[in-house]
Amino acid sequence: MGICASHRFRYLALICALLLLITGTAFAQNFRLGDEAEEIATIQSALKQLKYYTGDITGHFGTRTKEAVIKFQKKSKLLADGIVGEDTLRQLYTAAGIPLESSAALSGSSSTSTSTSSTASTSTSSSSSSSDSVLHYGSQNDQVRQLQQNLYSLGFYSGSITGHYGSKTEAAVSAFQRSKGLSPDGIAGAKTLSAITSALSGTSSSSSKSTTSTTSSSSSTSSSSSADMLKLGTKSEAVRQLQQNLKSLGYYDGSITGNYGNLTKDAVYSFQRSNGLSADGVAGAKTLAAIQSKLSKSGSTSTTTTTVSTSSSSTSVSSSLATATSLMEGSKGSEVKKLQQMLAALGFFSGNQTGNFGSLTKQAVVNFQKSKGLTADGIAGTKTLAAINAAYSAKSSGSSGQLTTASAGKVIYSSFYNWRNNYSNGEYCTVYDFTTGYTWRLRIMTKDQHMDAEPVSAEDTDIMRKAFGGQTTWTPKVVWVTFSDGKTYIGSTHDTPHGTQHITTNNFKGHLCVHFPIPMARAEAIGDYAVSHQKAINTGWEKTQKMN
Repeated sequence: MGICASHRFRYLALICALLLLITGTAFAQNFRLGDEAEEIATIQSALKQLKYYTGDITGHFGTRTKEAVIKFQKKSKLLADGIVGEDTLRQLYTAAGIPLESSAALSGSSSTSTSTSSTASTSTSSSSSSSDSVLHYGSQNDQVRQLQQNLYSLGFYSGSITGHYGSKTEAAVSAFQRSKGLSPDGIAGAKTLSAITSALSGTSSSSSKSTTSTTSSSSSTSSSSSADMLKLGTKSEAVRQLQQNLKSLGYYDGSITGNYGNLTKDAVYSFQRSNGLSADGVAGAKTLAAIQSKLSKSGSTSTTTTTVSTSSSSTSVSSSLATATSLMEGSKGSEVKKLQQMLAALGFFSGNQTGNFGSLTKQAVVNFQKSKGLTADGIAGTKTLAAINAAYSAKSSGSSGQLTTASAGKVIYSSFYNWRNNYSNGEYCTVYDFTTGYTWRLRIMTKDQHMDAEPVSAEDTDIMRKAFGGQTTWTPKVVWVTFSDGKTYIGSTHDTPHGTQHITTNNFKGHLCVHFPIPMARAEAIGDYAVSHQKAINTGWEKTQKMN
């Protein structure tokens, strides 16, 4: 049976409408529960301005953000699904008076392609013309776009050129400010913008200089490159050596690629903060020399491995377990044997060290994982292997694994946003109060602007109470926190139980908060209590450095 002309027309119209709907939404970015992005912070700001949202500006799409979105959608007669699609975003930004062209989700990639073609010279003139403005977290305009381009040219910014002043832009501004001795508040005011202009002028005038300076022959590649400056975007053998050296010192977790990316920059920044250097994430002559000095003192080099005799076995373990692969039941080889040797030294494995991953090895891995609050699946993956390396290293060095004030040199000052996802909810961490000497364990609950956690046991709660002088208080206490991979970060905490509780046998009716370093401008956006923790952390960091 044929289709009449009118029906055929309606059918084709329907197809066209569907195609338009599909292509029209293909370029729109949807934000929903669980997402985390800079644009979400702007969405929260808009909702807060319109009195739909009362929470913190976090950039994380949580339940409170979803509820606020639904309220706005109902008021605006939109589909109340709690998802911020193109229609919701347009109406929300229009209602809040936010320029639509500043949204990366609405403008797509076209906005970035036009700005990346600008040269350093045009960047200089544009930035100087806007030096009277104050740009800060949440700003959205062409001046922010130019700021991002300028910071990109200087090697401090690696994000998209969006014109939206989010956490990446703020972090880049803070890093630049530190490199110039300015107050690292993450706000681009007149002084900062002027300093950027000067830096761009210096970069353009020096860029023609040859960087192929000759050096005397040396056994270490990194020492031969100490006269060069390594920074974000650099690709070379010198960067490869830098990464290897930082990995040997425990600051770098990434792959040895020779590409100076954000992981390398963060590692350099952490090393600089830990060693009293100007912390800008750029590996210049002083930083490279300090890395070499640390390597010499620790007896580490990028090419040597240490051999340590264990007290429970006549065998020795060379180097550490490789964490790039997983070991599981059925695995065989030298890495399995090394795993068995380490677990035996740690008291978890008593079978024959055959190099064959059988049921005894699996049970030993499970028992170790339980002791660290890791997922007890019997598979030695990246996190488990890193935790075994850390525990074995502590034991073989004659340490109990617990910190003392002599451990100050291993404490890391690093933005929580850079490393918070390295550790899973449910893992254990250990808190050390260097003012009283007390140590207690926490179980990680969640990680957002800070970490929510609970004491693991009633004994841990009792020890924590002693550290706080028997008082329940919200007053920040600066502490060192060691995680499952053996890394220790400076932070601050309190001992007041509140809110959600998961562990019911720890004599602690709720959870507590542990704060770690974040940009002060972000803390100010969150509130006074977050600022008080950041001030305490910075004071505690000064004390920690004096212990080295």
